Amino acid sequence: MARSQKKYRILWLPQSTVIAVIVGFVCCAGKATRLPPGTEVSRAIMEKNVAGFPEGADRSLAQLKKMTHEDVTLLAWSRDFARGSALLLELESTKSLSDLKLAVNGKDLKLTEGQGCVFALFANSPDSQRKENKLLVSRGSTPVAEFTLPVVQKEYPVAVSKMNVQNFSNQSKPMSQKTIDWIEEGRKKKLKAFVSVDGSYLTQELKYPRDEHKITSPFFIKRVYERFKMVKGKKQKLKGRTSYHGGTDLKGLTGAPIFAVANGVVTLAEHLYYDGKIVMIDHGNGIISGYLHQSELLVKEGDRVVAGQQIGRSGNTGMVTGPHLHIFLSVHGVKADPLSLLVLPIRARN
Repeated sequence: MARSQKKYRILWLPQSTVIAVIVGFVCCAGKATRLPPGTEVSRAIMEKNVAGFPEGADRSLAQLKKMTHEDVTLLAWSRDFARGSALLLELESTKSLSDLKLAVNGKDLKLTEGQGCVFALFANSPDSQRKENKLLVSRGSTPVAEFTLPVVQKEYPVAVSKMNVQNFSNQSKPMSQKTIDWIEEGRKKKLKAFVSVDGSYLTQELKYPRDEHKITSPFFIKRVYERFKMVKGKKQKLKGRTSYHGGTDLKGLTGAPIFAVANGVVTLAEHLYYDGKIVMIDHGNGIISGYLHQSELLVKEGDRVVAGQQIGRSGNTGMVTGPHLHIFLSVHGVKADPLSLLVLPIRARN
């Protein structure tokens, strides 16, 4: 289907000031960009918390690598082909598509029938040291084509200061058995929610999860959580806990709307200890998104949702320093930047 595209111009200024000028509005670093509810995102999210959001999507706004061997053509789409980014892999052929198979680095991917192609999503782990991906296309058990895709070795940021996460940083009192049981129950529910159906709910409709854009903590940033205990009224520092951010934090004051990024089925809608009020959505064939720390859940387990549907409200439940939306994306069990999904020009069948 035809899609419109607005023109834009990027101005790079000194002292890390970045301004993206889009016809109709200006986005400034450090300020949130207001978006219509369920905005369709059609270009790569830029660095330094600045993004442009044209109304329509266009395949040219994602990078494409196209390769052909005999009757098989591979179209690989990505924001940047970097580790930690989602990739869309499409196969076209002058022969039948129904018997094609695709393996990446020796692992078979489930292919979905699309418009003039079959496709699958893939992602390299953000901490992967792999320099390239090896793709093998087969018909039945017979190999018919091999392709190689380079992996951009993206470097992720490191936080400059420790995070004090309210009572989670205070180790003065041991956890109660009730809290321990709550954590264990939540762990089991999340494991169950990560089981994806065999089949895809994805369509070409991909929507932004908030009604404004400002990244408050980027994907896979290395962070150190402060830990301490109180001894005779004084704070005694303990060794901090280091972790890598498994999602992207977006600005969202308490009560702000949260939208599903794609069609799917809700596999979890619960209040968990660390994640707070969380919704997980299965988009099929191993693609799962999660929305954490909500103040209110507007869906329940088993609900069918569509891209752009409001599923909850932003909040500060769970392990947080303040209200926001933490969104994650899992691609066949691999953590990927959820914003990298939104530029992929999926050609699903209607």
